Amino acid sequence: MQIRSIILYSKSGEKRVLDFRLGELNIVTGTSQTGKSALLDIVDYCLGRDEATLPISPIFNTVAWYAVILQLPDTRILAARPAPSPKAKSVTNAMLEVGNDLGAPELSDLRINTDSAQLRQQIGRRIGIGDTRSEPAAGSLASPLSANLGHAVLLSLQNQDEVASKRVLFHRQNERGIPESLKATIPYFLGAIPEDQASLQQQLLQAKRALRSAENRLKAAQEANRGVESQLQSLLGEARVHGLLTDDSIGSSDRDMVVEALQQASSFRPGRRDGDEQQRRQELLLTEQAAALRRQLRSLAEERQLLNDLAAEAAGYSGAVARGMSRLTALNLVPDAFPGEHNCPVCGNELAEPDPTVTDMHTTLEVLRGQLDNVQTVQPRREQALREIEQTATRLREQLRGVEGALSIIAEQRSEQAGLLGQAEAQAYTRGRISAYLSQISTTTDSSHLQRLEADVAVAQQLVQGLEEQLDSEAIDDQLTHSLGYVSGRMTSHARFLKLEHGDGLVRLNLKKLTIVTDTPEGITELLRIGSGKNHVGYHLATHLALHQHFVANSRPVPRFLMLDQPTQPYYPSDMAKARGRLEDIAVDEDRVTVTSLFQLMHQVVSQLSPEFQMIVSDHADLPHDWYQESVRYNWRDGEKLIPTSWLDSNPTP
Repeated sequence: MQIRSIILYSKSGEKRVLDFRLGELNIVTGTSQTGKSALLDIVDYCLGRDEATLPISPIFNTVAWYAVILQLPDTRILAARPAPSPKAKSVTNAMLEVGNDLGAPELSDLRINTDSAQLRQQIGRRIGIGDTRSEPAAGSLASPLSANLGHAVLLSLQNQDEVASKRVLFHRQNERGIPESLKATIPYFLGAIPEDQASLQQQLLQAKRALRSAENRLKAAQEANRGVESQLQSLLGEARVHGLLTDDSIGSSDRDMVVEALQQASSFRPGRRDGDEQQRRQELLLTEQAAALRRQLRSLAEERQLLNDLAAEAAGYSGAVARGMSRLTALNLVPDAFPGEHNCPVCGNELAEPDPTVTDMHTTLEVLRGQLDNVQTVQPRREQALREIEQTATRLREQLRGVEGALSIIAEQRSEQAGLLGQAEAQAYTRGRISAYLSQISTTTDSSHLQRLEADVAVAQQLVQGLEEQLDSEAIDDQLTHSLGYVSGRMTSHARFLKLEHGDGLVRLNLKKLTIVTDTPEGITELLRIGSGKNHVGYHLATHLALHQHFVANSRPVPRFLMLDQPTQPYYPSDMAKARGRLEDIAVDEDRVTVTSLFQLMHQVVSQLSPEFQMIVSDHADLPHDWYQESVRYNWRDGEKLIPTSWLDSNPTP
């Protein structure tokens, strides 16, 4: 996107149309107070800036509308906005029109059809700004930031207060919130962040939600499955108590058989006989079953205690035996290769008289070893027995919970009904409970259902992992480092061409601080520590040209123009020099060379990137070189200005 025309409309319908060449260096030179600096403000305003920064003066009060015609590869855009009133702080009204052959319309054809936010969004989409969003750091209170045309324009404008600043590198950098926006969006414009980042982040957010939902469903099903056995046993006992089942031989360990029996119970239809006696008999059986289970559990507890006591005694005995063996072997009184009672156990020499003590000690050691081996041999069998006891106890406790549950329900029903409910009503109530529970476990505890839920979790995990890999912060950092490396190479080359102070070292863009740093013998030096406004202008130019070289080379969605306002201001200190703008007005020969080099660098870079890049420079300088004069589009001297003075006559202002 480049600027084809800048248009001003007077309140009486007159037009001031400034045409610019695409893909070239366009210079607007002239004396002070001719409106050169207002060109940048007009472009900024027409591209959607809400704040009113245009000059307030009698001549500017004659303007009714401002407009720019933008050239895109396949079409043109007219972005027009009504002039802000002198008291206005901000304006949001705008007009946007798209067409292949758009020209400067008449004042009567201008109409408000959008607002500044929509204007920025629509133009941004047309130049290729993707659906990207910068997420704030963890713990930050900042909101996510989506890149738009307003952020891209910050990289294409440098007004006279910025171009020579040692503290501000980018347009509007000293305004609230702008530094954060620049830090968040420049990586995207450099190509480090995926074009569809916002879409991917939204997909990742939804995928994580789906994963949590799948995990919760699986967890609920698993928890429900863990309590199924006791609940089935409880319902089985209740069904027997109320006469819904007469077969007492149904095994309690086979879930399928229990479920089948409960299904039969749920479809039971009461007969004519009275079931009270049957109910009492079933209740008695459940009571006896519970008592038997408790006895078995007590017996198992006693066996477990006995084994634990034996283990403790064995451990004590083993320790005593081990200490005895240690005392014998530690003194080396009985070596492993014992020579016999006729030899000395220490030196091995033959004794004059046999010593039975040595034999006794040897025998004692062998006995101790055998006893210790016996104790250690028994220990694994004892541990296995303890495990089997615990498994049996767990199974019995599960059965006891089911039986006690059935008895508890019977007791509750008896208390609530107080004998008023007959057998038929109790059976109907129990059938309903059984049916409801069976319908629940049919979907939540079925093994195939659990497998499906586990598969859902696995698929959701893979989706989250894939999206996280696409949004890998390390990959983004690597790409950003690569892009900044390219920009640094261009910056260094331009700094050396301009012979800037400290330009012999590596010149880099520091995104964290939004400044320029260069390597010096003393270490890393920031732009703030480099003296002279002349160096500041040079480093600003080197940086922005390098950035746009990267933008063009990588087809990034940034406007293909750079506007500078008065880059040579440090070289023209006097009003007379500014009025004439000639090289001979600059007192120092070296400065004349530098001013020429500034424009030579602009001309060279634009020529290299042509037709993909355009520069518009407003300045006092009026150099004699042919290439410079060919680039001059407007020379506002001898009364020539941005706004004709005749507008004051035809557009009287209060």
